[in-house]
Amino acid sequence: MSSPSRIRLRFGPKLFISHFLAVLLVSGSIGTFFYYNAIQSLMQSLRSRLQNSAALLSQSIDARDLEVVRSEADVQKEIYQATLDKLRRLRRANPDIAFLFIMRKEGERIAFVVDSDETDKQALPGREYADAPDRMQTGFHTPSVDDKPYRDEWGVFLSGYAPLRNGEGRYLVGIDMRADEVDNKLSQLRLTGLVSLLSSLLLALLFAFYLSRGLTVRIDALITRCRHLAMGRYEPKNENRGFDEFDDLVDAFDTMSAELGQMRRKAQEAIEELRDSRDNLETRVQERTRELETALEKLQVLSGLLPICCSCKKIRNDQGYWQQVEQFVSLHTGARFSHGLCPECGVKLYGDLLSKKSVLPS
Repeated sequence: MSSPSRIRLRFGPKLFISHFLAVLLVSGSIGTFFYYNAIQSLMQSLRSRLQNSAALLSQSIDARDLEVVRSEADVQKEIYQATLDKLRRLRRANPDIAFLFIMRKEGERIAFVVDSDETDKQALPGREYADAPDRMQTGFHTPSVDDKPYRDEWGVFLSGYAPLRNGEGRYLVGIDMRADEVDNKLSQLRLTGLVSLLSSLLLALLFAFYLSRGLTVRIDALITRCRHLAMGRYEPKNENRGFDEFDDLVDAFDTMSAELGQMRRKAQEAIEELRDSRDNLETRVQERTRELETALEKLQVLSGLLPICCSCKKIRNDQGYWQQVEQFVSLHTGARFSHGLCPECGVKLYGDLLSKKSVLPS
């Protein structure tokens, strides 16, 4: 049974993906951490700002002056108009503030005393405020701020509260910041976070591409050199240095290439010497063979039955011509003749002369 095929992913893409994910993870984690910290810091700053503003404003209003404001009929009273004018001037001076209001608590009932709203939705004195949030209940005794934007009939707001001076836990001043203002500030922060995230992505891409490309280029160069070495091509040293462990690997390849090149040259020289020796040996063998063949031919001539004249001692050759023994032997061997007289012939021819002079031995 054949094993299932696997997707073959080269080292370069693997390295790129790993570096990209690593950088993205680090930068994303850090960016997310700072993003949420920034949101918390922004919310904490807004809440602290609302709380401090409410606390500061509460000290400028004396709750005892507002005891006379109980119903809609009291809107013409001077203290109501003065307080309303003060709240409206403060609201206009700060564009982040949507409304300023003063509340009175009588038992479980919470009602408006002064509302800075300048529209027909203005809450007049004595109007009950239903479903008051918990932070408003706390605001009659100590400065407090909503944990999150709160919705009522006027909209969605983030509100801060503080007890009025001499209020004895019955009066508070509230400051409303519209949720859209909070959203605008959060949107700016989100935009900054998005730009930071995109920058992190771009940085991760560039960093991963730079590292993976730098390594894969050098790896491809080493692979090419290996193939060249396998084909017997020994290239010069690679001058592309990265000042890292790859330099040691490149140096090892350079050393191996130099050693293989030297060994190949020595092998070529040895092969050339062997080829020359073989050629010389073949030449010498051929020469010796020719010498042996010539000697063999001469030996065959001399070892056969030679027709010789019984009188003059001439020898008949293969062509039918009669040759002197000296001439025949010289032609068929390397021998050379010198002439002299044997003792018997000397006596026979020159016996008298030789005996007188005692030249020849007896």
